Amino acid sequence: MIFRELEEKYKEMMLESALGNEGKVDKKLSGMCGDVYILDRGPSSFPRYSCAKIPKLLKGLSEDDVNARFVNELENQLKYFHHQYVHWAYDFKEVMGVPVALFRYWGSDLRKVINNGNHSLISKLSIIVYLCIGLKHCNKNGMISHQDLKPENIFIRNMRDDFRELPKEDVYIFPLIGDFGLANASIDSNFFEGARPYMAPEQWLNNTLSSKTDVFSLGVILFELVSDGYHPVGIKLSDFWPEPPPGNGKKWIRPEPWRKWATGGDLINKGLEKDFDPDILILIKGMLATNQEVRPKIEDVLVRLLEIIKSNDESSHSQLILLINHYDSQVTTEDLEHKWPSLFTRWKRFKDKFGQ
Repeated sequence: MIFRELEEKYKEMMLESALGNEGKVDKKLSGMCGDVYILDRGPSSFPRYSCAKIPKLLKGLSEDDVNARFVNELENQLKYFHHQYVHWAYDFKEVMGVPVALFRYWGSDLRKVINNGNHSLISKLSIIVYLCIGLKHCNKNGMISHQDLKPENIFIRNMRDDFRELPKEDVYIFPLIGDFGLANASIDSNFFEGARPYMAPEQWLNNTLSSKTDVFSLGVILFELVSDGYHPVGIKLSDFWPEPPPGNGKKWIRPEPWRKWATGGDLINKGLEKDFDPDILILIKGMLATNQEVRPKIEDVLVRLLEIIKSNDESSHSQLILLINHYDSQVTTEDLEHKWPSLFTRWKRFKDKFGQ
């Protein structure tokens, strides 16, 4: 039997059997490069849910190549362990000869937060602050550019779900950067693409990428957060991308309109500017500069965001600084082999089998 050719109910049965105490399959999510099975350990377990990611076969690539790309993605992700704002695998298994990576399931992503529109400005700005911290950590550990930074690749942990007695400040929605399948792909495999609404001009033009490429994507995400779902181009993104509902045009599923927008001049729709705080709008305009040389660094974006938050709410600013310092101080300087030797052993065995 070949796992990927099984009926779905048999896939789930074999996966549950191979993973043992990870629980029963609750649902399946399907992405461009992989399938994710949400596993439920039961109401008395904490954490209750985990997810198992399995790479999909891709046109033009052999199964060995697909598995090797999956291993490369996980290896990149392991370089950035263990930070509060980075999502990473906690175990590596296989089912019928197919590689499986296990992650904690957080139950939400930034797209859901954007579409919800029910969060305060401080909460939205603090999410971007934490993303800056996470990106800084990844850059420090070898990531040149994530290259596919988008709300669907940013998982959300609401700390109030786990800790009921937190202070009143609205800074406890934590993002975790995930899906590092394209991290450094422009260098490793001469591949510049990403999610079209978030691609920087240099990606479209196949020019050298840098951490400022992610600043551009982060600028789009910040705009969406503050505007409750509007993209700087002037559309409510979920109404047109990645697949428009019946009755909406299909213009924005094509690459050329996005290329024209990203490589053009003024990238923010004038009709949307009037509803923005001037300081936030100036920051976003800088982040969306078509010339990456004049775009602010991630560190500069972080400083400016903290200044804006402080001017609005000094108490939230103080709590943010405490949280940033606390989680940065918890980052280990040990490598995986010495910090978690059992996980390193499982990873090495996994990499030897499925990598190249």
